[in-house]
Amino acid sequence: MSNNSQNRTLRTEVKAAGHVLVVDHPADIMQRAGPVWMFIHGIAVCSAYWEPLMPAGFRDGQPWISVSLPVHAPSVGPSGFSRTDVVPEMFNSLNGAVLDQVVPGREVVVVGHSTGGFAGLCLALDRPDRVLGVISMGGFADGQWVGLEGDMQLMARKEKLGFLGPAALRVTAWLTTRWPWLQARAASMFAHDRRAFLNDGPSRLALKAMRDDARIQDQDQLIEFFAGIRDVDIWDRVKDISQPVMVFTGEFDPVIPREKTLRLARTLPRSSLLLYPGVGHMVMNERRDDFWRDIIAWHRTNILEPRS
Repeated sequence: MSNNSQNRTLRTEVKAAGHVLVVDHPADIMQRAGPVWMFIHGIAVCSAYWEPLMPAGFRDGQPWISVSLPVHAPSVGPSGFSRTDVVPEMFNSLNGAVLDQVVPGREVVVVGHSTGGFAGLCLALDRPDRVLGVISMGGFADGQWVGLEGDMQLMARKEKLGFLGPAALRVTAWLTTRWPWLQARAASMFAHDRRAFLNDGPSRLALKAMRDDARIQDQDQLIEFFAGIRDVDIWDRVKDISQPVMVFTGEFDPVIPREKTLRLARTLPRSSLLLYPGVGHMVMNERRDDFWRDIIAWHRTNILEPRS
């Protein structure tokens, strides 16, 4: 449990399919009116990452939940978790349990970064009765990444560096959770405007939250997740997503190729596309104020106004 300036933030555990999934949310979430903002972070991050980035008025007034990805600390997966478990049905089972146990009866708008964006698209397909829309930033419909994160996938799969690949990932994780300056510089490698990323105060708080949770991470499960996410692919179902989807990314995203982002925007029946110039994969850190302005405006135009 943590405290913000006005309201307590609680951490709730959701148990489903052998997983224990954590969800951060205001203590008075069910008293806050309107569709719930459902934030899902990217790979190797944590549920606590989102709250420090929120504008104070949003954090203390809007209904929001921040949901962990499976097997991302402090969440834990079942014994024997393997890369073959990383399928759309896993995300839907767990996120569906979050809807039913944490915000029963409430409609949500999913805000997902990278793998969180993928999870949001899956949930929109699986629970159209509850998901009003999706904001996918740096998201994807298949897990074939490029750049450093693509290399990390291949290392987890032992397709790069052989048996040394997983060992290298474990060493890197240990180092970055012990030295904040190293963690910040490693994380900034996924940004294009690294100065903006490193100089942003709320982003430093988010990195600390990520570092604190990462110290208890089951690295074997996270490595299996890295290996398995490369095999996911829902391109054949993207056209069936009927809800409005905001697709946006940085001009210089080093993880998700731009052609895939453009393909996603073209394939979705009700999409809007926003490309941030001079920005990489970490849009919410590199252009934090612009990010909140734009998603709130999209939410008002595409979710709230059509319902009024």
